[in-house]
Amino acid sequence: MPFEAYKIYEEYEPDKFKNSTQKKVEQALDTAKKEGLVPEAKETNIEFDEAREIFGKDFLGPEAIQTTFGVELTPDELKEVEDIPFTREELEQAKQLGMMLVLRVPRLGEGKTERPLTIDSARELFNKGDSLGDPKKKKQKVFYGKKGESWYDNEKFATQDTPKLGWGLVMKSVLPDSLSKNWNQQEEVLKKWAKDNNINPSLVKRRTPVEIAYDTLIYYGENKESLLENRYDWSGVQSSDGGSVYVGGFDSVGLGVRFDSRDGASSYLGVCPSR
Repeated sequence: MPFEAYKIYEEYEPDKFKNSTQKKVEQALDTAKKEGLVPEAKETNIEFDEAREIFGKDFLGPEAIQTTFGVELTPDELKEVEDIPFTREELEQAKQLGMMLVLRVPRLGEGKTERPLTIDSARELFNKGDSLGDPKKKKQKVFYGKKGESWYDNEKFATQDTPKLGWGLVMKSVLPDSLSKNWNQQEEVLKKWAKDNNINPSLVKRRTPVEIAYDTLIYYGENKESLLENRYDWSGVQSSDGGSVYVGGFDSVGLGVRFDSRDGASSYLGVCPSR
C-alpha cells in the first residue's frame, strides 16, 4: 500500500485535512459546550470521530445531512445528538451485520425557508432532477412519482410524517429470509434475526416510509451509491386504504412508494432491521 504522506502532518496540523463542514460542526459543538448547552462527554460515550472510524462510508452524520439536504445543524440540535445512544460494542456488531449509522433530522431549509422534512417536501426538493448522484451516472429522477400524479399525494405519511431528530442503526439491505413472506411472517423473521444476534427483539423495528426515503437519499447523496435498487422495505405504516406502505426500487427512474395488504407477499418485498 502506498504511504499517505499527509499523515506526517496530522499530529501537528490536525485541522488541515478536515473539510469545511466538519470544522463547522466541531466549532458549533465547542461553542455549545462553552455556553453550557452540552455537558462534558462521559467516558462511555461514543464520539462522532469514533463512530466514523467504525463505520467508514456507512457513517452518515452532520456532513452527510448538509451534502444531501442542505441543512446545517444548530448548536441546540448538536446538543441533542452529540451522544450516540449505542455502545462501541453495539456499533461494531452493527457494522459487521451490514448496518449503517444514520443521523436523521426533521426539517429542510434554514430560517424563512425552513419546513418539515416529509416525503412530499423531499420530492419537491429534488423535482428538478438528480442533483445527488455521480454526474456520469445520474438517475432520470430521484422520486418515481410526480407530485400531483401519485397515489400518495394526500396521504398523511407523505405530507405530515417526519423523521425524529436522532441516530438510527439500519440494515442497508433487506433480510433475504424476509422475501416472499407476508407482513406477519416477516415479523417472525425480524424476531429470529434479533435473537440470533443477541439483540433484544423489542429494540428491533421497521422503519417508517419517510425514514426509508430519508436513509436511502442520504446514503446516495453521500456515497453516490443506491440502496434498495431492486428491493422494497416494508414499513409498519398503513395508507388510508389500509395497506402497509413500502418504499424502495431506487433504480434509474427513481424511488418508488407503494402499498399492499399485509396478507400479500412478493419476491422483491422484504424488511430492513432498524434500531
